[in-house]
Amino acid sequence: MSGLMLGFDLIIIAMLGATIFYAVRLSKHLSIFRSNRSEMERLIRELSMQITRAQEGISTLDEISSTTGDDLRKMVAKAQGLCDELSLMTEAGDSLAERLEKLATKNREIADDIGQNVVGSVYPGQRSSRLSSSSHVTPSSSSSSSASSSRYEETLSKADKKRVIPSLEPSFAIRDPDYEGSAPDSFDDSDDDSFLSKAEKELAAALKGRTNK
Repeated sequence: MSGLMLGFDLIIIAMLGATIFYAVRLSKHLSIFRSNRSEMERLIRELSMQITRAQEGISTLDEISSTTGDDLRKMVAKAQGLCDELSLMTEAGDSLAERLEKLATKNREIADDIGQNVVGSVYPGQRSSRLSSSSHVTPSSSSSSSASSSRYEETLSKADKKRVIPSLEPSFAIRDPDYEGSAPDSFDDSDDDSFLSKAEKELAAALKGRTNK
């Protein structure tokens, strides 16, 4: 019995030694942990603050993204409206260019007709030749040209007419001052050539005198 009790005592002593050893190590680790506890608390506080800032940044980013998305949608809608307006302006510009081209063609034709009329009034021979050459023109085309020329003349002011349409009077004419002056007393009322100039009457009298001889 004494040997058995001694064995149990030795086992208990060994276990107590191991317990004391692990207790000493645990005490050292606990002391190290207590010494670093302040740093751990600081790290935990910083981690918590970073998490809070991250949440705030996420919420702010969400708000900014939603606001930016709305602004972008508005800008896209405005750009679409401007694109439609530009397309309409382009179409209007094209139609206006076509109308101006047609008006320029009509004005050129009207100017040619007016030039022909002026040339015909100054030089009737050329007018008759041009009329004979243009006898194949249909009445509808002549009526349309006259109507277009009348419309063109209506749009012109008086100053423009004086500048564009020259005077219909001949630019060159032979004038006799004796004929343009007052009627001389030497005119014979019984003569058929009472409206002739003095030089022509003298020439006629000389011819008559020569025939009488």
